Formats: sequence, structure tokens, C-alpha cells
Amino acid sequence: MAGASWRVVRKEKSLIAFPLLSAAFGIGYALLIMLPLGLIGFVVLGNSSIAGWVLLAIGLFGMNIGASFFGVAAAANASRVLDGQDPTLGTGIGVAWSRKGVIVKWGLVSATVGVLLQLVADRAGGIGGVLIQAIGGAAWSIASFFVLPILAFEGLGPFDALKKSLSVVRARWGESIVGGAVVGLIPGLIALAGIGIAVLGAVAGVNSSWAAGVPLIVIGLVLFVVGVTVGSVLRAVFTVVVYRYATENLVAEGFPAEDLDQVFRAKKHRV
Repeated sequence: MAGASWRVVRKEKSLIAFPLLSAAFGIGYALLIMLPLGLIGFVVLGNSSIAGWVLLAIGLFGMNIGASFFGVAAAANASRVLDGQDPTLGTGIGVAWSRKGVIVKWGLVSATVGVLLQLVADRAGGIGGVLIQAIGGAAWSIASFFVLPILAFEGLGPFDALKKSLSVVRARWGESIVGGAVVGLIPGLIALAGIGIAVLGAVAGVNSSWAAGVPLIVIGLVLFVVGVTVGSVLRAVFTVVVYRYATENLVAEGFPAEDLDQVFRAKKHRV
């Protein structure tokens, strides 16, 4: 299904632009908003845990808005490609802009969930904290799986979109769900390889020669960006395909119905 998702991307190359724009937004937000706020907080409050939590909340809020905005744009264009249309970059951005109000609200909801999960995990500490984050993050990922397509196609509010997303998952795959299909495995491995190469370059530069280290760092960063970008756009296309199948029984070319039926795995019950 990753290959089928990639063929959709090849038909409409503007889809690649959306994760890149999302990354650019995130970098700009970090430099223009987060960095100054972090410096001000450190000067005023020092090494305060309260300042850290506030900064985390503001960071998640802004990053989620950017990711959701361009995710909605990608979902809108992906659906049009599947319908045989030829959308432009502006088409997707126009849809996302028309949903800007609910996207900001969804960013607030997502940020709140992220902060609460981190807060509970920190209080639990140790392995318990790690498990809480892992289980809570997985549950949230499943519950919100279809939120971006719903925001793109229906413009519901954040809570109604979340409620519908969860109801679609339950109606199609049942109540006891433990996980979902992964279409970004290979791009994820590419991104991890990029990180590894960049680290090797940094180590080589510090211990030996920057002439050898800098090219490795550049190669690693390029691989990381490529992996993250491709993985993000594949997930956007895949989510739209699955949503259309789950709600309208539309089977996109290259996505067998039997595979789409296995997107989520039912929990195995002991006898």
C-alpha cells in the first residue's frame, strides 16, 4: 500500500510540497516564536519547571497548527487526485485556509492532549511513564486517525471531528483495536539512517577532520528530510484512501479491499 500511495503522489507532485511547507513553518515558528519566548522565560523565571511546561504547550500548539493546516491541504488534494482531478498547490491551501478556524481549535486540542500525556508520564516516572506515553500516544493516534480528512472534507469542529474519527474506526474495524498499518516504514528507516550518518559526520569532524565530517552531515540531513517528507505525504494519501473506503466503500486503484480491511488489528482475546 505504500507503493500505491507513492503512485498517487507521482500523479500530483504538489503533494510533496505540503510536508515541506509544514517543516518550513515549524522551523520559522521555532526561531521566531519559541526561541525568543524561551530566552525571555529563562531571564525572567530562570530554570523554572512552570516556564518549561508553558513553553512546551506553546510549542505543541503552534507546531500542531502548522502540521494540521498543511495536512488538511494534502488530504484535500489527495482526494481530488483519487477522483481523477488535477489540483494545484493553491487548491489544497485554499481548502485549508477555509478551515483555519477549526484547524486552530484542533491545534489547541492536540497540544492539550500532548501536554497532559507528558505531565502524567513525568509524574509516573521510569518505565511506568514510558508505558503511559506509549499506550496513550497509540490510543490518541488511533482515535484521531481520520481527523484531518474530516476537517478537509466536512469542516466539523475539533471535538465532532474526533468523535466521528473514532466512530468510523469502531464501525469499520470493531471496538478492540490495538494498532494500525504502517506505510512509512521505509521512509522512516531512511530518516533514521540520515540521523546516523549526520552523527557520524559530527563525530568525524570533532575527532578527525571537518573536511570529512561536513559532507557526511549534509548527506545525513538530506536523507532525513527526504525520509520525513516522503513518509508524511504517504501517510496523508493513505489516510484519505482508508477514510473513503471506510465511509463510502470506495476502493482506490492499487489498494486491495482485503488489505484495507486489515488497516487496524483487532485485539486477540484469550480463551
